[in-house]
Amino acid sequence: MNLCCCDFLRSKMKTSPYQAIFITFAILSLVWGHGRLIVPPSRSSVWRLNQFVSQNPPINLNDNELHCDGVLQADEPGSNCGVCGDSILQNIPRDNEINGNFYRGIITDSYSAGQIIEVQTDITATHRGHMEWRLCTDPKNETQACFNQHVLHLATGFGGTKVPVSKAGRYRTKLLLPEAVQCDHCIIQWNYRGGNKRGMCENGMRKLGCGPQNTFRGCSDVSILLSIHK
Repeated sequence: MNLCCCDFLRSKMKTSPYQAIFITFAILSLVWGHGRLIVPPSRSSVWRLNQFVSQNPPINLNDNELHCDGVLQADEPGSNCGVCGDSILQNIPRDNEINGNFYRGIITDSYSAGQIIEVQTDITATHRGHMEWRLCTDPKNETQACFNQHVLHLATGFGGTKVPVSKAGRYRTKLLLPEAVQCDHCIIQWNYRGGNKRGMCENGMRKLGCGPQNTFRGCSDVSILLSIHK
């Protein structure tokens, strides 16, 4: 979308300059999306990294909109959603799950058990809230119950699990992998729960960030070994 968008709209529609500007921003809000897991890349974002081009990953231009088909999640991390951000109503395998349209079995990185790793996310439009990462070690059982067995802790600060989101941009986060986990193929799940919706809090007050919220997800295929040789 370039700067002549308003001129184009005025030429095609009988609108005032103010109406054209409003329509432009409405269109841009749909295009800009919200966020994506970029390192290690989610199955829908692998195509963005040059080192994987030779493996012909499928292109998903909407990889920053894996938000449960827009369904607000009443619980956390969100049970009314596919584990990798697809609509819960999709037939299994869903688009971003194993054997789905965007899955190619590409192992995006190899780590060591107990290693501190850096993950990167692109937030293209902030919804406030926070991000969290989980690990499923059994690709034959890619369920939320599997991911919930390993909530990855931050390697800095007091070892919590949540990273607050305050603005758009690239977020780099240090995470600690479990010591006792190794897998030739496991999956890192990124969860971004927004906080810009107003809802009912546990104390009975209505407040921003309480109640059902938008949730964005991404799944990346990795390996975790006792030792790796690069």
